[in-house]
Amino acid sequence: MDEVDSLDGIGSDGVEADVSELSRDELLSLNPFTLQSFSRQKIRFMAVFDTEKWYSELKEVTFATESAPVTWEEALSVQHFYQEGCCNQKGKVTVEDQHQLRQLQEKIGQLFVRLRPCCSEPAFFVRMGPRSPKDAPAQVSEPWGISKDRIQAALQEGVMVCPPKENSACELLQFFQTVCYSLLRVRTAEEAIALLVSSARVMGDISHTMDHGEEGWDMNVVVRAWDSRVKLEREFRSFVVGGQIAAISQYDDQLCYEFATTHPQEIVTAIVHCLDLARPGLQRLGLAAPTSAVVMDFAVVGDTLRGTFDACVIELNPFGPMTGASLFTWTYDRRLLQGGQDLFGDLADCESQHSPDSCVLPEWVRQEEVCGVPYRYISQQPPTYSMDHLEAYWPDYLRLAPKGMHG
Repeated sequence: MDEVDSLDGIGSDGVEADVSELSRDELLSLNPFTLQSFSRQKIRFMAVFDTEKWYSELKEVTFATESAPVTWEEALSVQHFYQEGCCNQKGKVTVEDQHQLRQLQEKIGQLFVRLRPCCSEPAFFVRMGPRSPKDAPAQVSEPWGISKDRIQAALQEGVMVCPPKENSACELLQFFQTVCYSLLRVRTAEEAIALLVSSARVMGDISHTMDHGEEGWDMNVVVRAWDSRVKLEREFRSFVVGGQIAAISQYDDQLCYEFATTHPQEIVTAIVHCLDLARPGLQRLGLAAPTSAVVMDFAVVGDTLRGTFDACVIELNPFGPMTGASLFTWTYDRRLLQGGQDLFGDLADCESQHSPDSCVLPEWVRQEEVCGVPYRYISQQPPTYSMDHLEAYWPDYLRLAPKGMHG
């Protein structure tokens, strides 16, 4: 999704205006569709939604979490390890970087110790800055990241536990995604560091934040309790306006999942109930006022046979084009996602350029009204996904997969 650029926050001399003194309420009042890409204003706006900023208000409806500040030097060491390990930029890692990364590893280990009594299983999920390192396990990144042997072992274990039903591109993609997701489960601080130093997402967030200098530097490492019930097929992206659900989409915009297609009523009901429980916390955060908007990701877990489900909050995201819209779009679906409101005073302008009536859903995407909420999901595997896509985006997994898994 392309981001919308503007000159908001840029002075007449072309220098970005100082936004360091903007209050939280002022940041939340900004129009997210006109924030300049990579500007300090946009970075500070996005930071409002970092896990450590909202966790205390929503701890009853989300996963147990601990966090700690990351120093400039520690972040720089992560950047240098990524540049040398993943980009082959020789000589980037210094002795000081090694010291700083050990320090960060010790810090993460301390967070594990603090969080362990709250965990139902001895494993954690780690993130740094606004995004998780979920891209890191998708490829081999030795010597400091995910190793060939670890990916190969995970693929072999995956075949034993839940092999793909057939050798189609969609079935293989779902299998690879499941294996990749499992590699985000860490037990040691060393495993956590391996993810952070091999993630292009984390690297990008560090670099864009560092572009604005050490003044006002604010980045945290966040450790969350791992919940093995949470899987990609159980994740849903919800658009919340004025403290109410405006729309829900399955999170993954690539594949059809049986759970999403067969349980729309239960999924929407569980998410609406969870939002009811979260609303007091959202109100305290200033995210449930009549004109407020936020994107919330939920996991829907429970017993499929009994049809009993619960939802929990995975994360909060900025409302707008810096957050993916899953099966919706930030252009043609603006009115729907904004709950029919002109939240930012630019809806007519948007619709003059992107008429909602001119957008036709692909034949494999379906929308239902469930409890009055638009709910989108992929109803059949998209015919557009091919082995060429796997070869382009999952070459290491294809190479390391057990023989006979694909032609």
